[in-house]
Amino acid sequence: MDVDFLLDELGDGPPGQQALQPHLAEVFLSSAAADRFAQMLAVPSARLRWALPHLRETHLLPGEQARWEWPWQPPAHYLVLACGLCAAARGGDWGEVWLIWPERWKICERHGRFTHVRQDGPGGVDLARLPEAVDAHRRRGRLERRYGPAGAALVADAFAVAGWWWRRAPVTRRWADRAARGGLEPGNIETAWLLVYPEALRVARALLRYEQQRAAQTDGAWAAAEAHLVAELSQLAEELALPTERWQVPVAEWLARHHRCAPAVGDGEGSGRRRGRRPVTALVHHGAEKPASLEHCCLPWDWGDPSTAV
Repeated sequence: MDVDFLLDELGDGPPGQQALQPHLAEVFLSSAAADRFAQMLAVPSARLRWALPHLRETHLLPGEQARWEWPWQPPAHYLVLACGLCAAARGGDWGEVWLIWPERWKICERHGRFTHVRQDGPGGVDLARLPEAVDAHRRRGRLERRYGPAGAALVADAFAVAGWWWRRAPVTRRWADRAARGGLEPGNIETAWLLVYPEALRVARALLRYEQQRAAQTDGAWAAAEAHLVAELSQLAEELALPTERWQVPVAEWLARHHRCAPAVGDGEGSGRRRGRRPVTALVHHGAEKPASLEHCCLPWDWGDPSTAV
């Protein structure tokens, strides 16, 4: 069915507004339009709203009129192409299936596939030749599950640091070799997350140790923790053959933003065995919820946006 015809059947739209491509923005329906959609599909409304998250109560357009909107400005998420093998396993000739996702890309651990917002075709990147990226993705999950919002904030910061390095030196030998092994373009910013994933996790672990050392010192004497962090990242930069004047820039920016500590308060992030696991003591992250995306960090650049300078 033609999309414009379908929208006309579902209700009224804003004057002059046309359907957009699914990777640009999400379509929203009123309750009456959602009910019409369910009738056209011959399924109960409750089942349709369970299957399509943007038809649930919190996302429905207000009012009793059957209407739709397809706004040009998308909400704070991306529409990422789903793993083609996952879609095929559900049966039916679905064609391309898109997921609402907080990041520009997604890794399917079941089938070892990497997909992203600008992908051409449903296949995805086969990760069989990049086991270190898969391992880093799993270790990231364990870190975030253990440390909650604090761990997620540090991972986001670490990707911003490693991504800054990549933007300045995308053909570094390790990353170029990894791209060749995975069949990727070494300068493709959409798949660069895979190339820097192992190093980003090493940076995250170093940042975690820094904050843990600061949290253990009540007198504010953090020079030793800072020296240890710089030494760790200096070793990694040396392995990557990054020039000194380049790798230190994002690290210095991160340290400046993490200079002030949050006040010591009760543990609000867990209980029992998890109590006390609050590694982020920086004021810049204090009270923040888990980042909606890896791009929401304390550093002032979006390295994954090709139009943004770093």
